[in-house]
Amino acid sequence: MDVIIFADRKGQELLPLTDQTCVPLLPLAGKLIIEHTLEDLADAGFRRAHIILSPFAEQVKQALGDGKRWGMALSYSTSRGEGSALVELRRLKQLPSKPYLIMRGDVVRSRSLKSFLQQAETVDAPVVPALFNGANAYLIVCRDALDPVLQYLDWTASSPTIPAPHPVDINGCVARLDSLAAFHQGNLDAAAGRIAGLLIPGRQASLGLTLGRNTTASPQNLTQGMALIGSNCHLHPSVALSGEVVIGDNVIVGSQATLESTVVLPHSYIGELVDLRNAIVRGNDLIRIDTLAILKISDAVLLDDLKNTGLLNRDVGMALNRLAGVLLLVLSLPLWLLALALALSQNRGTMYTSYYLRGNKKVMDDLGALQRTAFSAGEWQVAPPVLRYLPRILAVISGDLELVGSLPISLATAEKRIDQWEKLADQAPAGLLGPTQLNLPIEASDEEKLLSDCVYAANYGAKANALYLLRSLKALITRKAWVG
Repeated sequence: MDVIIFADRKGQELLPLTDQTCVPLLPLAGKLIIEHTLEDLADAGFRRAHIILSPFAEQVKQALGDGKRWGMALSYSTSRGEGSALVELRRLKQLPSKPYLIMRGDVVRSRSLKSFLQQAETVDAPVVPALFNGANAYLIVCRDALDPVLQYLDWTASSPTIPAPHPVDINGCVARLDSLAAFHQGNLDAAAGRIAGLLIPGRQASLGLTLGRNTTASPQNLTQGMALIGSNCHLHPSVALSGEVVIGDNVIVGSQATLESTVVLPHSYIGELVDLRNAIVRGNDLIRIDTLAILKISDAVLLDDLKNTGLLNRDVGMALNRLAGVLLLVLSLPLWLLALALALSQNRGTMYTSYYLRGNKKVMDDLGALQRTAFSAGEWQVAPPVLRYLPRILAVISGDLELVGSLPISLATAEKRIDQWEKLADQAPAGLLGPTQLNLPIEASDEEKLLSDCVYAANYGAKANALYLLRSLKALITRKAWVG
């Protein structure tokens, strides 16, 4: 039996979720919406299907391919979207062989297709539409020429009622996903098993907690209810999940975040201490289901899009920064021996001193604010700056310092920065190298150093940091680096 799948919804009712993709490609309980339809067809023994698409047709073709994953052969055609099923079928180059099955692939149903087909065989009628517990299932068996009953496959603002003749009403559930609230509830229903028969990916880590591959989460994260978490996710051990929570693939949730009855779409970052209830999160888009407020969060510390803004790239950058520190330590080993020898020859007393500076790692204070922590820094008691500050390479390896950044300062100095302009310097990470370290002498005033760091913080970036690294290499062969 041939199959025609309509997946041509424009999805205006689901904006902003459909601003860059279409309804069939939205995630629902760990899979694309249309994948649930294809799995139902494959389970019922269908081996080929033709899909009618409209917006983002190329995305759908790329996502589904030729259908081999489901043991099916898929073909495609495009339409203007949300048009008449009768008109679109007449536009096909080749009509399907009778009898054929026609359905929508941008809604989600219980896996009741087998049951429907069995009962449809007992109905002597040219067209047999399906009802799932009285609701239009957007599923019709056609045995004759095109019939006006096919209008019940057309996408409308409200679900059309199917009158006689000859519908088959079976036990099942249909999620139209015709609003943001319906999409939110559809995800929760599917993950909780209320849309029966869907194949939900992942393994059950504990009662109510399902995890995808390469995901870091623990049963302690689920305080009550159930949670479905996708692949390649990381949840801090202090994250609290309650109610029903669905988290897509490639999601990071920071420490002490709270999620209740929330759907998180793939490639999203949720920051520390963020409290989400009855919400949909997509990158830095926050949709409140209770109020239908749609908010664009500009603070990447709270919410971020891992695909577009590169938070994952920042994590990679941190790892590369530490790797650069290890490489720098290996290359500088002869200088450590030179510093030791020079300190022994010049000092009868202390050759090496340590103290605390403010680094880049952050912890939460008693008021719930994030504050930079101190780390132990050291100095060789020698005159050449290149040798004196060698121990700070260890702070690069530990992640307390970046390779390039503003001048690291003490916690006491940081507390004295009260004015707004003084705090501008804190917008840049502290680093081993930087304009202040390269351009100003050790004896420069604190105000000069602060002004230099403020200018750096207002303009720093990858290109600027690369230039400072290059200048640092050139500075190694100058008299200033070795005389002090």
